[in-house]
Amino acid sequence: MVYIDFQGGTHGHFLRYVLDRYSSLTPPITLSPFTSLGTSHALKGRHYSGMFKISHSHLWGWEGIDQPHIVITVMPADVLHLQRIIYIRPADKDQDLTGDEIMPGKRFNDKESIEKLYSIKIENTLPRFILRDYCKLGFSDIKNHGLITADKDLRTNNLLNAYYLPVDSFWDQKKFFQQIENISEKFNLDVKLDDSSLSLHNEFIDRLPQLKTRNRAPDIVTAIQENKHIDIEGLDVIEEAYIYSYIESNHRDVLAPFTNKFFSNTKEIIDYIKWYPKFYHKMNPTLPPEIG
Repeated sequence: MVYIDFQGGTHGHFLRYVLDRYSSLTPPITLSPFTSLGTSHALKGRHYSGMFKISHSHLWGWEGIDQPHIVITVMPADVLHLQRIIYIRPADKDQDLTGDEIMPGKRFNDKESIEKLYSIKIENTLPRFILRDYCKLGFSDIKNHGLITADKDLRTNNLLNAYYLPVDSFWDQKKFFQQIENISEKFNLDVKLDDSSLSLHNEFIDRLPQLKTRNRAPDIVTAIQENKHIDIEGLDVIEEAYIYSYIESNHRDVLAPFTNKFFSNTKEIIDYIKWYPKFYHKMNPTLPPEIG
């Protein structure tokens, strides 16, 4: 048995499907793994050979220490994209992050943390500015972001035979197939990728529309740094939080607006930073010590 250890949202189910389908050691799989939202949760355990076992080992504990393990890893540069994926399709539910009122859903993992931090009670909806501010805090203290601390937990293990797979390799077909070949060779899985694997990965990418705007928020930050004026409407609340984090982390006495309405272009942000009243300047209490 080969264990696949990963955080939710980092494509562990898709990896199991690819390995189980294309290994010559397992029975053929013809059904698609994709749900209507693009997650790879459509198939159940009975559809798989049992050769690959998925596990959130950082939560459930480690099994089969002496068995082969594939550990999917996350770097700080992956957090923005992953958080957008996780928030937009939590527990296979479609989540709109563009409105002024966000409907978190029953399995919104950050509900209790937000309620405690802001001394509020979330009923059916959550104001956009609250969720933006909460996510901003995570970006501003990236080493303590939940995705990064969970990654540290996954890397802290006593595994005897492990392969560490960077999550960003899923988002590039050439890199992903090379990783599959490496895994196959390491664990003697005899994976044979064919033309259908190209179509499968293309569909995987197509079902991750956030990939098309993966660099949108970082590009906006670059435009601010270079004093370039561009329109920035149409962002989701996670991207807005990323930009707020940049503003406050790089201008430590400036607090970003606590309102649903967001900036419509980079000139507004540049002017906001430039003309922020001096008598409002005060050390930002939300920043970690090394920034503040």
